[in-house]
Amino acid sequence: MPNGIVRVYPASGAVAMLPLTVANNYTQTIIFCGGSNMPADAYGNYSFPAVNTWEYPASTDCQRITPEPSDGSTPAYEQDDDMPDQRTMGQFIILPDGKLLVINGGTNGTAGYAQQTGQTPLYGLMPYGESLAAGPVTTPSIYDPNAPSGSRWSSTSFSASNIPRLYHSSALLLPDGSVLVAGSNPNFDVNTSTTFPTTYQAEIFYPPYFVSATRPVPSGIPSSISYGGDPFDITFPSSSYVGSANAAAQNTTVALLRGGFTTHAMNMGQRYLQLNNTYTVNSDSSITLHVAQAPPNPNLLQPGPALLFVVVNGVPSNGTMVIVGNGVFGTQPTAPASVLPASVTLNSASGSSGTPAKSDARRSSAAGLFYAVGALAIVGIVMAL
Repeated sequence: MPNGIVRVYPASGAVAMLPLTVANNYTQTIIFCGGSNMPADAYGNYSFPAVNTWEYPASTDCQRITPEPSDGSTPAYEQDDDMPDQRTMGQFIILPDGKLLVINGGTNGTAGYAQQTGQTPLYGLMPYGESLAAGPVTTPSIYDPNAPSGSRWSSTSFSASNIPRLYHSSALLLPDGSVLVAGSNPNFDVNTSTTFPTTYQAEIFYPPYFVSATRPVPSGIPSSISYGGDPFDITFPSSSYVGSANAAAQNTTVALLRGGFTTHAMNMGQRYLQLNNTYTVNSDSSITLHVAQAPPNPNLLQPGPALLFVVVNGVPSNGTMVIVGNGVFGTQPTAPASVLPASVTLNSASGSSGTPAKSDARRSSAAGLFYAVGALAIVGIVMAL
C-alpha cells in the first residue's frame, strides 16, 4: 500500500468498491481511505501495542486501485483526494445517488482495546480506559467519485453527532436512503462508565438529498431482476421532480444497491450496480423509463436481495426490495444484454413542483443532520430489514 499506510485491522481504513456504472463500463475499482502509517513494531503483540496508540495520528490518505484493468495493464494504485479529517475505523456507505458517505472512527489510534501498552504499564494510567483510539470523528463526509480531482470531498453544513463511534461501530443504508448508525465499544466487556463506553444508542443520518421536499415515486418496479433479457418499464409522475421534464428524464438513473453485512466498520458484500435506461417523456409530463436488466454477468452483482432506487436530479426514491437472479443457489441463467429503445423527449413537457408528504417535509429539515432513535436492539432491526 502506498505511503506505508496500513488499512487492515487494527489500523482499519475505510474501504468500498466504487459504483459500477454504465459510464465506467462496470469497472471494479476499490477505494481505501484512512488507516495508519504507524510503524510495524509499534503494534506490539496480540496482548497490547508497544506505543500509546491514542497519541498517534490516523491518516487522511486515499488510494484507488482497479485490480483487473480491462486493457490488461498492470494494476496500480492511484492517489486520490485526501479526506477532510484523519480517520481510523471509518466506514464507507454507498448512497443511492452514487456518492459515498464515510462515517464513524477516530482521529488517533487504532481499533481494539487493552489494559496497558509498552509505554503505559498500568490500566489506571490509561487516559481513555481500554480504548486504543481517541479523538472521535463525529462529523461525516461525502465522497463524489465523479467529481474532478481536488473537489471530491464535502462535509460543509453537516452536523456533528454527540456520540463517539469508535471500535465496534456500525452503519447501514436504510430503504428510504437514510443511514442507521449504531454501536461503539472499545472495551473488553460491557462498560458504561468509561470514557468511551459501551453504546446502545442509535441514530439516523439524513444525507443532503433529504433537503428536497419532492422525491420520485416510481411504479412498475418488478419483483425480480434477471441477468440479461427483456427490459422493463418504470413510470413516475410529474409530481416526482421539479423543473423541466426533459431535464429530469436526462438526469435519471436506476440502481441496484446492496447494503452488505455490517461489522467492525465494514460492509461486506456492499455493491452498487447501475441499470442502463432510456426514457420517454409523456404528454402529461410523466416519465417512462425503459430499464435494462442487470448485465449478463452474475459476478458483477451476486444473486440475492437488493434495493432498487430511481434517482432523479440526484434525489432518490424509496428503495424497493427485489431479488437479483433466480433466487436459488447455484449457477445463474443468463440471457443476451437488454436492447433498449431510443429516448424520446417532449418539447412542451415541464414538471410541477409537487407536494411533499409530511414525512418528507420533516426529513427535509434534517438533511445533513443526525436524528436520535434511542437505545435499540440493533440485531432485531437489521434482521427485520
